[in-house]
Order: sequence, then structure tokens, then C-alpha cells
Amino acid sequence: MKIYKNILSETDRKKLLKFCKSKLQNLGPDWPGLQSKNNLNTYPEVGLFNKLLINKYVKGYSIQHQWVNYTEGDVINWHNHPISKLSAVYFLKNPDNLGTIFRNEKYNYDKITFTKCPQNSLLVFDSKKIHSQPCSPKKIKRYTIAVDLI
Repeated sequence: MKIYKNILSETDRKKLLKFCKSKLQNLGPDWPGLQSKNNLNTYPEVGLFNKLLINKYVKGYSIQHQWVNYTEGDVINWHNHPISKLSAVYFLKNPDNLGTIFRNEKYNYDKITFTKCPQNSLLVFDSKKIHSQPCSPKKIKRYTIAVDLI
């Protein structure tokens, strides 16, 4: 797992955030918070971010799925992305630096690893790792872009 910081300029981050907000929708009770469909990478407004992602941070991979998430401290169940090779989370707006949490099942108990990911940072990890978003009692308005890479 690797964390990269200062991915976009502040101007470009704000433009991307504005666009991503326009794509959010309620996908029903099985989906936490608000999300976009998983084809975010097909929009030209995400092109600069994706160019940086592919050319600088995950060379040799291509985007399989990409979507934006909006949560307010909501719980996201433990999961992984077994069809992809790598996953990435871009922290578009993240006021409390809450990153992604990972569960290590090699132990007879759940060993949890917490990450701190400031706004405008990118976390890249093996898609098969079981992970979640930490919940928070605060109503943190958090926007992330999730990416599955092959």
C-alpha cells in the first residue's frame, strides 16, 4: 500500500469536486451514502486526474471501474475487489484525514490497520485486501473517488 500526496492543484481539485457532486445519486438501501455509477472514467472532466493516475502513480495499469462516493461518517461493510489487480482511493474532500482501514485475516483475530489520508491524496493498494471506510460519529462530509485497476 502506498500513499501519494498533493495529486492535483487546488483549482483542479475544486473543479473535479464540483463535477463529481453532479454525478452523485442514491443507489438504494444496499449502498452507503451517495455514489455515482462506476463509469466515472468515461467523462472528460475526470481526464486530468486519470492521466496523472495512469501516467504517474499506477503505470502499466488501466481503469476497469471508477466512481465517486459521498459519505457523512457512514459505515461501509468490509469488502474487497477480487476481479481487479489494484485499487485506489483519491481523497477529494476529507476534512478529518480519515483514510481506509484494512483487515488482516492471517491472525486468529481481526488485526486492523488504519491509514491517514489527507485531502488531495491517493491511496493505492492490492485489490484483494479486505478494507472499509472507518465510521465516525461526526457528520464528516467526505468525497472520494474509488478506482479498480487491471
